[in-house]
Amino acid sequence: MGLAILVGSYTEELEHDQDAPCAIHDDMRSLNAFLESSGLNPHNESNQCPVWDTHNGSYGNLHYLRRIAAHINIRGSLPEPGSKDTLDDPVVQEYYALVNAPPITLLGRLRGKRSVARTFDHLMCHSDAEGYYLPQDFAQVLFTPEELKIPGGMIGSSHRLLNETRVLARAIELPLELDPDSEEVWAACDSQGEGEKMWQRYGVESSTCLRLHRAARHSIKHSAAIVFC
Repeated sequence: MGLAILVGSYTEELEHDQDAPCAIHDDMRSLNAFLESSGLNPHNESNQCPVWDTHNGSYGNLHYLRRIAAHINIRGSLPEPGSKDTLDDPVVQEYYALVNAPPITLLGRLRGKRSVARTFDHLMCHSDAEGYYLPQDFAQVLFTPEELKIPGGMIGSSHRLLNETRVLARAIELPLELDPDSEEVWAACDSQGEGEKMWQRYGVESSTCLRLHRAARHSIKHSAAIVFC
C-alpha cells in the first residue's frame, strides 16, 4: 500500500464503464457551492484529460519532501537527507504549529512579535492519503466543512503546488526534466543519502518532488484535478 497520484480520474472512469458514476463528480457537486462561497470558480472536471498516474511508494515518502520544505521555510537551510528516523522531525511540527497559531494581535506586534511567512502550505497542508488539488490559483489551502465529506478535508491549488515543487527542486539541484520512473531516479531512492549529485543524495525527496511537479503540470494543462488515492 502507498500513495497513488492520479490526474484524469473522470477519463479513467469512462474508459472502464461509460455508465459508471464518477466519484470525483459526486465530490465536486458538494464542493462547488463551497468554492463559489469562497469567491472561486466551480471546478468542472475534464472528460478529455489524458490519464496520468504514478505511485509514490510508501506514504512516508511524502513526508521526506515535507521535511525539507519545513527546514527551508523555518531554518532557511536544507537538512541532511531524510530517513525513517527523521520522520518525526521537530521542525515539521514547528511548521504545523505556525499553521494552527492564532493571528498576532496589534498588541503582540507592538511587543515585537512577528509572524513567519509560510511558503509551502499547499504541500504541507493536505492529506497524505486522499483528496484533491484543483487547477485554480488560490493562495490559501481550502479547509472544507466536515458535513461536505470531501476526502482529506483540505483542497490545494495545482498552481501553488507547481511553484512549491519548483522551489524545492532548486534547493536540492534537481533537474525537473528527469523521468521519475527512470532507473536513475529509482537508484537514487535505493541509495538514499549517497551519490555524487545533490539530488541523488536526496533520492526519496527528489522522486516525490518530480511526481508532484508532473502531476501539477498535467492538472493545469488539462484542467483536471490531482487526486490522491
